[in-house]
Amino acid sequence: MKKIALVFAIFVGICVITGVSSSCSKHAFSEKMYDSLIEIKSPVDTVDPNHTWVLTEKKTLIVNINGGVGAKMFQVLTDDPSASSDANIIAQRAVEEGDQFSMNISYPRRLSTLYGALVDAEGNYTVMSFKPSSSNRVDFSKPTYQSRSLDKQPSLLYYAYCYEGEMPEPGDYDYNEVVMHLALERTGEKEMRIHVKLAAVGSTTPLAGLIRLPEYTMDDIDSLYAVGGSSFNVNMAGDEIKQQNSYVEDKDLLGKLLVSGKNGEPIINLFADAHWAIGDVKNNEYGQFNRKQYNVNYGTTSTTAELLPREIVYVLKVKDPLKLSYLTLEDIDPFVMKLYGNVRREIHTFPYRKVDALYENKYIDVQNLPWALVIPSGSFWHPLHGQNIGFRMRKDYNEGVEILFGAYSEKGHAFGEWSVNRNKATDWYLNDYATRSQVYIW
Repeated sequence: MKKIALVFAIFVGICVITGVSSSCSKHAFSEKMYDSLIEIKSPVDTVDPNHTWVLTEKKTLIVNINGGVGAKMFQVLTDDPSASSDANIIAQRAVEEGDQFSMNISYPRRLSTLYGALVDAEGNYTVMSFKPSSSNRVDFSKPTYQSRSLDKQPSLLYYAYCYEGEMPEPGDYDYNEVVMHLALERTGEKEMRIHVKLAAVGSTTPLAGLIRLPEYTMDDIDSLYAVGGSSFNVNMAGDEIKQQNSYVEDKDLLGKLLVSGKNGEPIINLFADAHWAIGDVKNNEYGQFNRKQYNVNYGTTSTTAELLPREIVYVLKVKDPLKLSYLTLEDIDPFVMKLYGNVRREIHTFPYRKVDALYENKYIDVQNLPWALVIPSGSFWHPLHGQNIGFRMRKDYNEGVEILFGAYSEKGHAFGEWSVNRNKATDWYLNDYATRSQVYIW
């Protein structure tokens, strides 16, 4: 145990010296020093060398609407909606009897069974189960049940996008500098609604939020607008953010909802400053507003506050309906942007980590864990400020005994176990496995 105590003492000492427990703006970065410190600071003994840090699977389905029930809508669900009140809609599209089509879905890897559903004009459900790992065909010739009314309608499946805003400095791995919940909803042949919910802001420095559509070009887009004309750049008092808080160089871009990336792909310009976007009314002092941390601590103080997540729905209309049939949450690239040493840096999820969306972005790949995580759950309890998401203590520090600790450290369902083996503990993020004293419970 003395070895563990020594490691923790070193870990805490470095955090204090380098200030990694805060989100203070730094203006110098030494990659050599980072390399020398990270091996001492990080309690992760290793990570899966082939880790993709992805908790979802992508699948192409071949669908045959032959249920004979007057179907108006086809849905893919996480659970049987007649047996579970927690059934979520993975994907949907309007249909008619006899339709045959293909579509892509993205779903949580932990699920071995999914449910296809036909919904008639009265909202009755015809449901069948299928195993996506062994079959990509959904056929309603032998449904589990037919034309059944439900006590509760399924809701959209949201993914939580959690960002470690310390990049490129060593992080505290609480993944709550910005937490966004996103869902896609097909609402027309050429229309997709993108639900964006800003759930938490743990940073104390400005961070912008954007969504890149890597599978599209600007010419693919017919229009994009926010329902009700809402904007994350306008707070709850109706005050519009000033140019000084913008991540962009060109002040004209601040008012544009859709901008073109470096490679011509569309980028949805969500918000210029996360603190402003969450909607709180700021106290302006000498041209600067007081930055609080939102939904990463309990209670309201001069530096922290609890607010209901703020949601804006964007309506994306495309010219070719086939573009929507193959669009999933795995095909979009939500990212945040920060100013670091007068250089704009983009923080992407791991699959898009080397992307230069708007600016030339030097990716720092010397840390053990990714800078952002995608959690396929809209009810995910993110860690409180300063609480790491869950680590596996190096075995050699305690005579070969494995130590799991952090916000998600339940044996058999721990984040640390998933980090070592990408095929283990793929359900670690479920609320049942959280250390309740270390997470923000909605």
